[in-house]
Amino acid sequence: MVVKGKAGAAPTPFELQSTVGASMERLKDVVEVGSLVAIGSGRGDDAPFFEQFWPGMHALLIDLDSRFEPVWQDLAKKNPRIRGTVCAAGGEDGQGFFKKGDAVGGFLDSQGKADDSQATPIRRIDTLVREYSLPAPYFLKFDTHGVELDVLSGCTETLKNTSLIMMEVYNFKLKFMDGKNLTFDEMSLHMKSLGFRCIDICDPLHRPRDHVLWQLHMFFVPDKHPVWKRGGYS
Repeated sequence: MVVKGKAGAAPTPFELQSTVGASMERLKDVVEVGSLVAIGSGRGDDAPFFEQFWPGMHALLIDLDSRFEPVWQDLAKKNPRIRGTVCAAGGEDGQGFFKKGDAVGGFLDSQGKADDSQATPIRRIDTLVREYSLPAPYFLKFDTHGVELDVLSGCTETLKNTSLIMMEVYNFKLKFMDGKNLTFDEMSLHMKSLGFRCIDICDPLHRPRDHVLWQLHMFFVPDKHPVWKRGGYS
């Protein structure tokens, strides 16, 4: 059997792939992006990668770990539209404590009881978008390992001008989050309650011991996007 793509034609390679790059190829002509807000950005390699698809976009890199700052500064020298800030994204502006983790890059230690915890600011995405004068529409990329609800609660104004959301989601309740994270199906329903629908998925990861789906990336766009008006396949 031959798989057919658009209008019955043979599919192009990106139509058959399930990678971030392939998803970007599919989405670049569907959504506009003025600024990338990378929440849990790590080194910030995402910024130059995504600019291939949305040239001229701005980028704000957000991470708890201050050790990434020199890397961000190097990126900013090459592209002054890229900036970074060391903080945690949350539902309220305040202060928390950062602890380096084994299961994930790091996490908030709310009590600051661990010997190696470091004080860190907590900022709402709405606050950061305003302070950095980021131009809309926004592409919010979540790599937040289970604290998505807290982050989303600080995005209420930003979501009104958000064109795309990329979120790492899981198929299991995470032990290091005490099972409080939303699984991918629960997240899909929650995002729908916020006015967003899943438009693509990529990078499914299966755990090695039993090959059960562990995590994937989901992409959401507003439910008012014109793409949802076309209900047919072709």
